[in-house]
Amino acid sequence: MTGRQRFSRILVGFDGSAAGPAALSWGAQEARRSGAELVVLHAWDDLTRCRAPYVPGRAPTEEADRKVIAETVVSQAVATVRAGWPELVVRPLLCRDRAARALPRHSETADLLVLGGVRPAASGGYLGATLRACLALAACPTVVVPPDRVDRIRNADMPAPRAAIESTTGTPHPALA
Repeated sequence: MTGRQRFSRILVGFDGSAAGPAALSWGAQEARRSGAELVVLHAWDDLTRCRAPYVPGRAPTEEADRKVIAETVVSQAVATVRAGWPELVVRPLLCRDRAARALPRHSETADLLVLGGVRPAASGGYLGATLRACLALAACPTVVVPPDRVDRIRNADMPAPRAAIESTTGTPHPALA
């Protein structure tokens, strides 16, 4: 972003995809520049219900397992941001809902929504449901950050939660980033 716009609350959607660290880094840098609170939202839902039968891997079957995984994903993301930017006010937000619903709903109390996404050529130009919903329904400006657009998180390595759950977002839009 350019200019001198000030934000008080920046919402970063984090799903554990390859673009997640870039979105966290971009959001943290913008929060630092503008003095905003950074809220890291991770949405989780019943993966077994919405998982296509041809998708490899196994989704956790117990509700408690899914919740523990979601809590771990968001807490590791927040800890990583705090390690890189200790001066920031960072707050985790865990939502038991689909990301395509949770992100637009929580954008109503944010000044900026930051999402990660891959470059269009990497996915054949497909715009996924979550990113499409956020672009159409977000109540605040939305930024989509590709993984190669910003430096990785400083002073910490981002964990790889994809081993525990499959990513549901990370889709591009040709007009963004």
